[in-house]
Order: sequence, then structure tokens, then C-alpha cells
Amino acid sequence: MIDTHAHLTYFGEKTQEIIDTMCDIGLENIVNIGTTVADSKAGIELAKTNKNVYAVVGIYPEYADSITDEDLKEIEMLAKNKKVVAIGEIGLDYHTEGYNKEKQIELFIKQLEIADRLALPFCIHCRGAAEDVYKILSEHKNLIKHSGIMHCYSEGKDWVKKFLDLGLYISFSGNITFKKNDRSFLKDIPLDRILVETDSPYLSPEPVRGRTNEPKNVRYVIQKIADEVGLLFEELEKITTDNAKRIYYKIGKDNG
Repeated sequence: MIDTHAHLTYFGEKTQEIIDTMCDIGLENIVNIGTTVADSKAGIELAKTNKNVYAVVGIYPEYADSITDEDLKEIEMLAKNKKVVAIGEIGLDYHTEGYNKEKQIELFIKQLEIADRLALPFCIHCRGAAEDVYKILSEHKNLIKHSGIMHCYSEGKDWVKKFLDLGLYISFSGNITFKKNDRSFLKDIPLDRILVETDSPYLSPEPVRGRTNEPKNVRYVIQKIADEVGLLFEELEKITTDNAKRIYYKIGKDNG
């Protein structure tokens, strides 16, 4: 198993314990996601000292108002580290009142440009902004030739084909297990484009909902998707692991 999207730096003193026990529960790799310059730096340090951990560096859309050109230069410099496998999490978030749409779009495009310059994939945060995310990606197809991931996908069946047609991977976290959520469209997604993640410490899946989420819980996401598409757990586990090594190609190279 590979948890393709976790926030290990948010666990504080428990972080190393989670990493040290990951192999015991069948986790091959954890990909730690950055949200700020400082968080991205911390993620790289974790990756440098733990061979099974990789880093994604980037700036979350929520912070768009305060980002400087120097911040973006630093992200680009950090992204050159050999343990950095993508740029993220980047994108648009129109959920919180008072967001600055123009600044978010500007930050999103600039980070797509960094990913392109460094031949890295990207990881997209999209909340209440599917139309603009799709529009930007469609208008900047030259920046997505190394592909990308729709992280914690929650836009339903109406948008999934459009993002797939752009060549993106669709990643699911614990919310795909929630009883109220539509899972009927999972069968329409090519198996070689499905990824799994926890987004821990958030979005604990059933049956551990209500507790702090951890990378080990990615197994519940795999099981739920496997049930929906008619596969055994072991079959989807292998498929999603192979997919993760393909999109995060540095992980694939390190693991033969």
C-alpha cells in the first residue's frame, strides 16, 4: 500500500512512531504533502531521514493573499530535492468566506509552471471550485504534460470524466467511504487512474470515523473501492500501488 497524500508533519511527536511502524501494517510508502514553505521544508527533512517517506512541496490556496515571489522561488528550490515527487498541494478553495479568487488563481498557475519546469506532477486541492480548476487546466494544457492528481476527489460523476480526459489521476480518501456519498461512478474510472490516500489527520474513513486519521487507515479506502468495482482487496492494493509509482515516478525508480 502507498498513502499518496498525508500530512505527517501535523502529528507532532507521534510522527516518527507512525513512520517506524508503517512496514508492520503493510505500508510501503507515505507521501507527505506540504501546505506552506515551512511545512514543505519540514516534509523534506522527514523524507531525507526516512527512506520510505517522500515529500510534495507547495503552497495551499488558502494562503494566496500573503505569498511573495520569494516564497515561490523557495518552493522551486525545495522541489529540486531528490525526495520531492510532486508540487502540491495547490489549487483553488472557494469554500471559506472572504477568499481571494484572483490571488488563488495566480498562485495556482505559478505553481503549475514550477511543476512543468521541473518535470514533476502536481497535486490539486479543489473545494467548491471544479469549474475554475478545469478551466485553468484546459487553458494551460502545456503545463500538465507530466500529469497530476485530483486529490481527495469529491466532485462526483459530473466532473470525473472531464478531469480524466485531461490525463489526470483521481485520488480518493476517507470520504469515499461515508455512507451518504455517491460511489456509483467509481466503475467508470479506468483502474489505472485510481489512487488512494488518507489526507490524515483528517477525514477518517468508516469504520474509524470520528477518530484522528492515520496513514494505516488507507486500507479502508482500498477495501471500499474494491467492493464497489468488484475486485479483491489484494487486487486493488496492487493496482493502486503501481499507479502511485507511475505518477510519482521517483518512487517507482527508487523501488525498481
